[in-house]
Amino acid sequence: MTEKTIQVFINGKKKSFSENNTLVSLLNILEIDGNGIAIEVNLVVIPKSQYKNIIIKNDDKIEIVQFIGGG
Repeated sequence: MTEKTIQVFINGKKKSFSENNTLVSLLNILEIDGNGIAIEVNLVVIPKSQYKNIIIKNDDKIEIVQFIGGG
């Protein structure tokens, strides 16, 4: 049985992933540290405590914002 591929938009760019990835696994695939970021899925800001529970779906629009300190 082959794994199904889904298309999602991350920060406006179309990307392909296998089905059943959570936001945590997506961050790992993209090599993004989960600290200092915020994630929005389909215009809803997701609490960090829910990253492991949210499974990305075909055509999801995901925005990942990294906080940068400075003065």
